[in-house]
Amino acid sequence: MTTIKYDLPLIPLRDVVVFPGVVSTLFVGRNKSINALNAAMAGEKKIILATQKDGALDAPLFDDLFKVATIANILQLIKLPDGTVKV
Repeated sequence: MTTIKYDLPLIPLRDVVVFPGVVSTLFVGRNKSINALNAAMAGEKKIILATQKDGALDAPLFDDLFKVATIANILQLIKLPDGTVKV
């Protein structure tokens, strides 16, 4: 079995699961998440999307995320007037 290692930015998602092969629209507002998107756009346009176990947490740690996540391709990034980002 071949192992491929990626060093990709990660965005914790609140109350949503993104599945592979599905086009989804996300609105991102946390500064750390916006920075992760910007890093992804500067690289391969790939990002890890992991759902939080508790959506009420504003600054989740790694243990606050489900261990199964999705590697997503960013198709489009739009910066909105209120400072949030639509991807």
